[in-house]
Amino acid sequence: MLNSALNSTALAGHHITSFEYFIDKGLQRIIETEGLVEPSIKPTGFNDFKIKINKITIGKPDIIESDSIVRAIMPMEARIRDLTYDAPLMITVSYLGDGKTIAEEEVFIGRMPIVIKSKYCNLYGLSKEDLIHAKEDPTDPGGYFIINGTERIIITTEDLAPNNILITKDNQEGFKFSAKIFADADAIKVPHTIQLSSSNLLYITFGKLKRVPLVMLIKALGVTNENELIKKIGKGDDDIINTVDMNLIAFDIDTENSALDTIGKMLHSVHTKETAELNIDSLLFPFFGRDKDSRKVKAEYLMFISNLLVKSAIRGTEVDKDHYSNKRLHAESYNLDMLFRFIFKQILNDAKYNFEKGIRKDKIPSPKYIFTSDQLTARLRSSLATGQWVGGRVGITQHLDRRSFPATISHLRKVESLLTSNRENYRARDLHGTQFGRFCAVETPEGPKIGLTKNMATLSMMSKEGVDTATIKELLKDYGVKKI
Repeated sequence: MLNSALNSTALAGHHITSFEYFIDKGLQRIIETEGLVEPSIKPTGFNDFKIKINKITIGKPDIIESDSIVRAIMPMEARIRDLTYDAPLMITVSYLGDGKTIAEEEVFIGRMPIVIKSKYCNLYGLSKEDLIHAKEDPTDPGGYFIINGTERIIITTEDLAPNNILITKDNQEGFKFSAKIFADADAIKVPHTIQLSSSNLLYITFGKLKRVPLVMLIKALGVTNENELIKKIGKGDDDIINTVDMNLIAFDIDTENSALDTIGKMLHSVHTKETAELNIDSLLFPFFGRDKDSRKVKAEYLMFISNLLVKSAIRGTEVDKDHYSNKRLHAESYNLDMLFRFIFKQILNDAKYNFEKGIRKDKIPSPKYIFTSDQLTARLRSSLATGQWVGGRVGITQHLDRRSFPATISHLRKVESLLTSNRENYRARDLHGTQFGRFCAVETPEGPKIGLTKNMATLSMMSKEGVDTATIKELLKDYGVKKI
C-alpha cells in the first residue's frame, strides 16, 4: 500500500506542475498583458503605429557548440560541463500601422532554464532503462534547475491568501478593528485596510489614498441612496444600522460628483474628479476589473466587508490568519511570473529605444534588430544562481541538498514563510491543527527559523494551479447564486 501511494505521488510534483503551468499559461498571460509598445517616433505615413507581441513559444533544451552545431543536451552533460540546462524562447512580433499588420516575424529573445523531469525536459517520458542509458538516476524526483552545472531549486514559500478578508483587532491608537485584503490581479498588487475607529467611524486605505471615509467612497462608486446603503450594510441588525447612521451624519456628502471631488482633493490634484476616478478604477479591488463598469461590484463588496467588520467588532471575533485556509503556497509559477514580467518590461523598453534609434524616413527597422536576447538569458540565470529576486527578496533559490536521498526529498518539500525570522511571531511559529496531514509535525530547524520553515508531509500534494473559473461559476449559478 505504501509503495502504491509513493508511486502515485510525485515527490517533487508540485515543483514540476507549477513550472509547467507557468510555461503553458503564465508566459502567454504576461505577453497578453504587457506585450504592446507604442513608439514615440512613428514611421513616415502612419498616424498610429504599435509593436505587438502576439505569442511566445519554447523549444527543448539544446546547446550551440563552438562550430555552430545545435543539438539536444541531457542534464548529466550540463552538470559535467558546468552548463545551464535551458531552452530557446521565441516570440512572434507584429508591426501594426493604422490598425493593419505591415510586418510579422518570429524573434529569439533568450533562453529559459528548464525544470528536470518536466514535460519540457529531454528526460520526459523516458523508461527506467533509457534514464540509466542517459546516465541519470531513475529514482531521482526532478523538480530542480541546472544553472552553470549546479542544481538549484526554487523554495516553496508560504504567504497569506490574496483577495481574502482578514479581520483582526487593530493595534493603532483610536481604532478597534480592521479588515485587511491583499488584492492581487496579476501584475497589480494593492493592500487594502478598512478600519473601524473607537467612535465607530469607518475608513479605508489603499494606494495613495489614506483613511478615506468609507461611506464617501461607496457614494463615489455610484451608491448615493442612503436608504439602500443602510439596508445593504445593516442587513436588519440595529447595532450595525446605528453605526452606518453615525457615518452618514459624520460624512455628509450627497452626490457622486461631490464624493469624487473630495477624494481627488485628498490626492492634492488639480483635476480632482478625474484623478479620483483613475485611482478608484485602477487600484480599488483590481481583481473585479479596472474600468468604470466594475464600480457597482466594488461598491457591493465594500458594503459586504463593512457589515462583516462591524459585526466582528460587536462580537469581538477575529479571523484566524494562521488557519491554513487563509494561506497559500507559492512555487515556481508565482516566483518566475514575478521575475519574467519584470525582465520582459525592460526588454520592451529597450525594444522601443532601439526602434526609435533605428528608424529612417523610408525604412522601418526589423524586429530582429530591436529585440536583444542577452538580457533575458543573463538575468534569469543570475537570479536562479544567486536567489536574488525582484523586489529585494533574497534566498528564493537554494543549492539542492545531495547528502542523501531523504535529505534531497526533504529539501524539495521545504516550505519557507515570508515572515522575517528576527521577530517573535509566536502564533505563526506554533503548530496549527489545520497543518495535520499537510506538514510534518516534527521537522523544523531550531533557532530563529523554528516554525517558520516547515516541510510538506511525504504524501501531501499541492493543488494544481489554473482553476477552471467558468465551470465553478456555472455550478454556483445552479446553486442559486445571482450575479450583482
